Amino acid sequence: MINKSIKFILLVILTLSIDFIFARAGGGGGSGGAGGGILMTILAFILAPFLLVYAVIVSIMLERKRNKAKHLLKQLESEDPLWNHRRMSARIEETFLKVQKAWTERDQNLAKDCMSERIYIKHKMQTDEMLVNGRKNVLAKVNLKEAMIISVSDYKDDSKDSFSAHIKGSMIDYDIDDKTSAVLSGDNSKIESFKEIWHFIRAGNKWVLDEIDQDVTIGDIRNGELIKE
Repeated sequence: MINKSIKFILLVILTLSIDFIFARAGGGGGSGGAGGGILMTILAFILAPFLLVYAVIVSIMLERKRNKAKHLLKQLESEDPLWNHRRMSARIEETFLKVQKAWTERDQNLAKDCMSERIYIKHKMQTDEMLVNGRKNVLAKVNLKEAMIISVSDYKDDSKDSFSAHIKGSMIDYDIDDKTSAVLSGDNSKIESFKEIWHFIRAGNKWVLDEIDQDVTIGDIRNGELIKE
């Protein structure tokens, strides 16, 4: 019974702590926002101490992951310059901005050089559907606040190399009718914060985005690997 109660509390904490996703790159469609009114406010007040503990635990885990990844990258760079931490961070930022632009412009070719074939096709299908439906996801005031490398996988077979980064950012995110410019969902004046994990794979001598995990949990952070084969 106690275990069930703990699981329920953690589930509510996770639900309240997740940033509500609109249709930004990788998303599945617009949303009107969190909602819930008085009930959500009461729950948030009651669970505030638990949310604080949850946030502290996540921060500690991320910092440990970051430090371990940076230490491993120093070793790897001596053998392979592609593992340079500074250049990897710059690549993350470049990719982040290009992917958001390609999404809102509904033209995935704008970010094709930063994406794997798999995610390129996935995003193209989604934005092509927007074009057919006369719907446009507008992303404005896009800001990458932090990109923290938290997992690194280096193999003898370079084609299997990969890494993951915990992303913190903010943007205005809303959908419009592309003929009338009427807002269909979201808020065209509210800046929303979000956290995601971006997964990169090696493509020759460059890193490309292969997946975006928008539902970040403690399990996702804990399971990030540090591998040197």
